[in-house]
Amino acid sequence: GRGELIRLIAQVGGVELTESTEMPEGVTTAECGSSGSLPILIDGDLKMNESTAIEYYVASIAPKFKDLTPKQRAKDAQFCSLKETLLMSVAKVMFSTKDKDELIAAINKYWTIMEDIIPEEGFINGLTYPTAADLAVV
Repeated sequence: GRGELIRLIAQVGGVELTESTEMPEGVTTAECGSSGSLPILIDGDLKMNESTAIEYYVASIAPKFKDLTPKQRAKDAQFCSLKETLLMSVAKVMFSTKDKDELIAAINKYWTIMEDIIPEEGFINGLTYPTAADLAVV
């Protein structure tokens, strides 16, 4: 689902998440910027929605990722965004025509882009451990 990359970033990055299907008492989805859809993140006075924004935030507070350079963080953001673009193109087909050829074309369009910029060996940011970019393509 939409929250899976958030969970992966948190796990690898060393951020403890508490998940719930219920909103905290006194907090509405609208306060988080959501019309009711998930995921939603509440961290103290920070209330937000949008999976990509939450992915960026969790990665930014993750102890494992604290030394990433701005360029490495930008590469992570690029792959998180490409993942979201791919999901949206697939969803467009799945919730309309369900045409197999259209679906394959949608997947190939964005997967090919990602494959072309992933290194032959090692992790995307050249580190000894995965960052959000790597986790986005898992």
